[in-house]
This record gives sequence, structure tokens and C-alpha cells, in this order.
Amino acid sequence: MTQARQPSLGEVYHPFEDEQRENPYPFYKRAREQESVVYSPELEAWLVTRYNDIRSMLSHPEIFSSRDVTRPVTNLTPETREILQQGYPMVPNAISSDGFSHKRFREPYVHAYSSARSATYEQHIRETAEHLLDDIADAGTADVIGQFAYPLTMDTILYTMGIPLERMEDAKRWSRDLTVFLYSPLSPERQAECARSMVAFQHYMAELIEERRRERKADAISEMVHSQIAEAEPLSMNELVSALCGLVMAGHKTSIDLVGNGLVALLSTPSRWQELCLHPDLIPQTIEEILRYDSPVQALSRTTTCETTIGDVTLPAGVRVMAVFGSANRDAEQFAAPEDFDMQRDPNRHLAFGYGIHFCVGAPLARLEGRIAFEVLTQRFPRLRLVPDQQMVHNPILAFRGYRELLIAW
Repeated sequence: MTQARQPSLGEVYHPFEDEQRENPYPFYKRAREQESVVYSPELEAWLVTRYNDIRSMLSHPEIFSSRDVTRPVTNLTPETREILQQGYPMVPNAISSDGFSHKRFREPYVHAYSSARSATYEQHIRETAEHLLDDIADAGTADVIGQFAYPLTMDTILYTMGIPLERMEDAKRWSRDLTVFLYSPLSPERQAECARSMVAFQHYMAELIEERRRERKADAISEMVHSQIAEAEPLSMNELVSALCGLVMAGHKTSIDLVGNGLVALLSTPSRWQELCLHPDLIPQTIEEILRYDSPVQALSRTTTCETTIGDVTLPAGVRVMAVFGSANRDAEQFAAPEDFDMQRDPNRHLAFGYGIHFCVGAPLARLEGRIAFEVLTQRFPRLRLVPDQQMVHNPILAFRGYRELLIAW
């Protein structure tokens, strides 16, 4: 009698299905312990799950290239490709380039989102957060994602970029469609819909770029247009459009998830929220633990440039490798009691913002947004709680981990 073949570990990885989408951590733990580098047929990529392996990968961009980070997870239809031709080509930008090319993009971002520059946005962010809570205070309940985290973080990124706030609804739709286009499996119809949205996004961004070429302002778009490194060619229109559309998307999405994921971790054990309300000085340290415990950025891809070995697995050139940050940040080799949420964890060398030359330039702004969000929430709603019996569902997005909505009451 022939015995049925047991599926390999990679074959049971299904990140878009309910069980693993809602809680991928048991799979990550199993992978770290049994087979730290596994091949996923569904993603056509190798998953790297251990902290030290991922940190080593990110330390060698000459071997693990970022060139395919923004390659969509599903194949594009001819109709979708035809629609995209009406916009600007999706050329490499800061997140998807290496070496000197990457430096061309990164330097203007560093100017725009340095710690000192980000600190100048504090008053605006705090006032926005207070106004948003004013709007919902009398209701006694709210979807904290849709009514607080989303508008707060989108307002912030538009403000720093100099994009008129009256375009917020357009920007929300465009950036949402760009996110799912890149990181979610889509039907042909939804692909085409997202492609049309992306083209509109690109043309609007091109208009803003031309405006900043004529008149420089104190915003991130102007930095990208004017603050180029001396020895480099100026960024082309295609490069600027690609970079700035990506900035809107990534510049708010991870901060939304930082707030949502953090509230679930804190409110699911009410004593944690009570402690934070009594000791607001713990907020910065708690934010670092939120970033580690339930990382907003779960995974990003790299592509091997030559034959290389990770752990005990040798990979050929040209294969896709996924650095699974969500797994690395719960690696027992790096973190004591990694499955526990510890508001005073120290040290906490998580990889939520990446590592090496691609370390997130927006980290100072994200930390500032998170600190302000939790400061105003703890001050205004010390009795905050999760609405019981709600179905908390995560977005089916490979790279990012966050909730569609989250009902809270006070």
C-alpha cells in the first residue's frame, strides 16, 4: 500500500486564507524550529524566518537585491497592462533599488523625514488627533481604524508632502488600490479597477511635481524634486511619480496598523491599558513592543543576485526570497519570552523598520505619530475597551498586517 506523501512545510503556507491571515505566528514558530528557510509554491518564493538570517540578508544588499520588492504577487492580465500604459511606468524607487541608485532616492527622503524635521510636525499631528477624538467623543463607540487611525495618518503624510487635504478621499482610494494591487491576489476585474486608480494617482502626482519645479515649497515633494545628491542625475518624472505614489501609500499604511495592532494588544488585557494610562512615560517603550509583537510590515522580498546560502539551504541566482519580519521579531534566539507582550522590554532590537541601507527613513515620523496617538487616547479615554463579540478581520495583504476595522467603546 502506497503511503500518501506529507506536504512540505512551504506547501502549507497560505497567507491569504483565514487561519494564517488572522494568526500567522504558529506557522512562523514551526518554520523557525523545523525548517527556517522554506519554499512557498503559492508565492514562488523562499521564506526566511529566523532573526539572524534576515539581519544577515539585509546586511548584504549586493547579494539580496531589492529590485523586485514592488513586483505584484499575481500575474497581470493583458487588459491591466494596457491600462497601466496610460500612466507612468512603475520604475524602481527607494524601496526597490540598490547601490548608488538607491542613494539618489534616499537622500531627499532623509532630508524630508529626519528626526528634527519630523519633530516640527508634532503640533499639527496632535491638533489633528484631538479634533478627530472631539468628533467621536459623544458617540461612546467608534471604528478606531476608519474614524481615527486612518484619517490621522493620512492627514499627516499629506501635510508633510504638501498635498491639499481636500484630496484626502482620493488619496485614500488611490493608495489603497496601489497597496492591494502590489500585495494581494486580485480578480481580473479588480486588477483593472486598481490599474485605472493608479493611473489617476500617477497623473495627479505628476501635476504636483510640475508645480514644485516651478515653485519650491517646504515639503517632501519639493525635497524629492530639488534636493538631489551632487554627483547624480536628477530623478526623472517617471522616478519621481513612482517614488511619491509609494510614499503616500507606505507613509500612512504602517502607522495605521501600528495604532490598530497596538490597541488590540493593549485592550485585550485591560490591565495593560490601565498601566499605560497611569504611566504615560511608558508609551515610547510600548510602541517599540507593538512594533515587535505584531509588526505592521510582516514581510518584504529580495532577489538573489548570485548563488548563496542561507542557513543550510543553497539558493541559485535570480530567486525570490521573503524576509519575514513578523517571524524574526518573535525569534526566541533574540527575544526572551517572545510570545509575551512586554511593555517594558529592554533591549528590543526588532526589525519592524528593517535593517541596513533600507532601514525605514520614515521611522521617526511613525514613532511620533504612534506616541501622539496613544498619548491622546490614554488622556481622553482611560476606560477604553474593545467592543465585545466583534469579528476582527485582517486585511488580506501580504506585506502589511492590520485590521479592516476595530470597534472600541469608552
